[in-house]
Amino acid sequence: MADSGPGNYSGKSMLTKRHPLLILFLVLGTSGLGQAQEYPGDEFEFIRIRWTDNGQRHGYDFSTPVELWAHDYPVAEENLYVALKAGTNIKVSEKHQVLSFADEKIFRYPFIYACEIGYLTLADAEVENLRKYLLRGGFLMVDDFRWFMEWRTWMSEIRKVLPNAKIRRLPESHPIFHCFFDLNDVHAPTPFLEGVLPQYYGIFDEQGRMMVLVNFNNDVGDGWEMPEEVPNFSTRSYKLGINYLIYSYSH
Repeated sequence: MADSGPGNYSGKSMLTKRHPLLILFLVLGTSGLGQAQEYPGDEFEFIRIRWTDNGQRHGYDFSTPVELWAHDYPVAEENLYVALKAGTNIKVSEKHQVLSFADEKIFRYPFIYACEIGYLTLADAEVENLRKYLLRGGFLMVDDFRWFMEWRTWMSEIRKVLPNAKIRRLPESHPIFHCFFDLNDVHAPTPFLEGVLPQYYGIFDEQGRMMVLVNFNNDVGDGWEMPEEVPNFSTRSYKLGINYLIYSYSH
């Protein structure tokens, strides 16, 4: 797993600065799609969640002192913006923000993102605000965590938020993998996680709407961050990100 954070790229994406056409190849080169996707409403603005670290590491050492919530920040979101502009007609903001689960501002944004959530702990205010956000129609994508101990921590925290919600594993046939790009390789190995295959779960409300998309044994954010180092994985990661966004707005 590659961990990077604020300052590593002087606030600029390598992709945006050096390879403006690479993303067009990665996103469109194998898509087989002849039309771009319209996006309802205002400009999409990427919202990353800053959360409180519980301090547990389960014997795992990270290669950088960057806070866990900030892994791949801000390069991942900047490169995803380039992908959205190249592959869709989605209106993309030039801004991205870091907020907390307790911040009332999250209600302005229908799609939020959190990574390394196998190490978070939620305060009461975060639990209550996130519950309201999700039940009122918000969509949370969680990413970049692996193994049983991290899964157990995540489940313990999200159950505080949604104690009775249904959690289902998503098969490759699920519409989220086919709503724009037709993805049939979502369980292919992830370069940075040896010995495990990606798994995907959805947390649903009583009407069957997906509120939370869970990328387990996966690191889509790394794919967004590093198109040069892992081009095949990056291609899949960009397509997943675009599918997730479009699915969240069309369901």
